[in-house]
Amino acid sequence: MGIDLSLRLTPHAAPRPRDLAEPRDPADSLVAWARGFVPVAWWLLFAPGDAVMGPYGLALITRSDAALDRLRRRGPEIRAAAGRHALGLRSIEAALQGAPSMFLRAELHELYEVMPKDLPALSDPARLDVWPSSLDRGRILASKHHGGTLADAVVGAVPKQAVELPDLATLEARSLAALRAGDSSELDLLEEALARQLAEALAPWLSMTRRRWGEGRADAAADEVLTALAEGRPEPFAPLARTHKHFAAHALRGAAGRAHDRRTALRRALRGATEPLAAPIALALRVACPSLDALYVAEWLDGGPPPRRVASLEAVLACRLAAIGAPAWQLSPHDPIAVVERALHAKLAVTPVAPADAPDLAVSRALGLSAEAARSWLRDGESDDPLAIAAREVTQSWLREGESDEALAIAARRVAEALCTSAIRIDGPTRAALRDLPAPEVPFLAGTDRACIRLALGDLEALPILLADDTASTTAVVAALRSASASDRALGWLAERARSGDLGAATLILDTPGADETALAAARSAAASALHDLAKIRTHYDDGLITTSEFDARLAEIAALARALGPDGMPLREALGD
Repeated sequence: MGIDLSLRLTPHAAPRPRDLAEPRDPADSLVAWARGFVPVAWWLLFAPGDAVMGPYGLALITRSDAALDRLRRRGPEIRAAAGRHALGLRSIEAALQGAPSMFLRAELHELYEVMPKDLPALSDPARLDVWPSSLDRGRILASKHHGGTLADAVVGAVPKQAVELPDLATLEARSLAALRAGDSSELDLLEEALARQLAEALAPWLSMTRRRWGEGRADAAADEVLTALAEGRPEPFAPLARTHKHFAAHALRGAAGRAHDRRTALRRALRGATEPLAAPIALALRVACPSLDALYVAEWLDGGPPPRRVASLEAVLACRLAAIGAPAWQLSPHDPIAVVERALHAKLAVTPVAPADAPDLAVSRALGLSAEAARSWLRDGESDDPLAIAAREVTQSWLREGESDEALAIAARRVAEALCTSAIRIDGPTRAALRDLPAPEVPFLAGTDRACIRLALGDLEALPILLADDTASTTAVVAALRSASASDRALGWLAERARSGDLGAATLILDTPGADETALAAARSAAASALHDLAKIRTHYDDGLITTSEFDARLAEIAALARALGPDGMPLREALGD
């Protein structure tokens, strides 16, 4: 398409003359250009009142300082929506900063010969779904448009400018800092640094992401591939070696969907598969494998949604970056700070890929989460990712029975227990700031769950209420008392729990300076329960009734009691050493 649009800095507050024979003012400088459509970010640099109809069509003209102010105010929305595809905003910002007394002019006359009626809507910063892109919960999704890229749709083409990307070793720390501050100003840099790290390794998958799939008359070859896979032949993908990847992927997914008689053999063959063309088959058969994980990450690189279900540090960072600018977006359940996500999908037994020292961030996200957003996360099941389907199957029984509120209540208790345990690592000033966070209108964490976390953060006014409430989670209250260094104020309550076999309560009594003999005797009595529990826990683990993480957590609890008992804990230590 031959419609050329440009964004220019100029000393003139008037549209560009149509007479191309007239030389352009040497003071004019090109900031960005586009072909066939107006990039989303251009609209946000102007207001409807900046529109000027010249003799040949539309131009948008404003002072460069006004455009710079709008970019700084509205840029985070674009960056949150587009991530690395908004990297060109930095070039535009630098150009505006370097020309404080100039005018910014968008020359759109080749596209608009008359004033567009929807100009106010196009310039509305709250409406980022301007054609040819669309939004999905805060993320712009890639789409084919005039052969351009997603970056073209967001910012347009900009003159080459060197951009210093952050060191790869700092990405995790910088992503945590940006998420903690809710600041998307460096989101494009972080995403670009991560993307460049992944792009070369994922090049075979990038050439066959789902938005590129299409009919290519490769059905017969796809059937040959499935037969070879099911029979365990060497080089099973050879029949499609000369077929374009996007045609082959389309054919393989369709063939796998029809291969009812070979599904068991194909699922077995796909376990651990790393061949790129294994991904569309795994997608159709709902089989988790490395090739499918790579496809999900490649689709994020190609402008799609973050790969929430992929268990790698790179995928975790991609999801975290998405959440920087869109707080309602879920983290990967594999993220160490994704306490809420794991609680809502606890049946999946997802564990973090790496530890992270950010308990304040986990607490702030949970305290600021509304029940409505949490319920939407519970229903999360639009993806055809195998793990997403498993989550959907877990939660659908609750939703069919109208028990989503019960599911949320169970998840909230798990969240309170986890956060009270980790709150001990949060410093004093941060605790005070977290206590002052405003609660949403209908919070996900409410009642005793929220009170437990407030106690863990040092709010001792919550203690009497919790000790008198039989519905409070004992695990959360014990952890909160330890975090708040307030166990001496609840020795009677802790002793009662210790007598009933609560190992956490018994350990806390033993760790409390000045605990009275009555409480200490109750704590020591828990050793017998711990010895009995140890044998039961090992049996349950051997029978597959509890997960490895649950097994390790229970052993750690018994080991903590053995430590606190001192010499009296020798029988427990010997039993643990078996």
